[in-house]
Amino acid sequence: MAGIEFLKNLPKNTGAQVGVLDVRSNAIESPETIAKRIRKVVARVPPEKITLSTDCGMKPLARMVAKMKLHALAEGAAIVRKELK
Repeated sequence: MAGIEFLKNLPKNTGAQVGVLDVRSNAIESPETIAKRIRKVVARVPPEKITLSTDCGMKPLARMVAKMKLHALAEGAAIVRKELK
């Protein structure tokens, strides 16, 4: 999430795909950790212009690790979605 400040200068007609999962680690992020990262992005970019993603491809990860990370991403996104309503 380093350098995320540049997103506040994103042109109004442009969206951003933001990596909120670290695929260089097998550690599974908690949904709360993911939500914290998403909040950092939402503070700089309108939510409707954000696409959540990994920070790179997941091919090097074991399938179960990748599934668990994506599950945490979905849960973290749900947490922030509820806050934004």
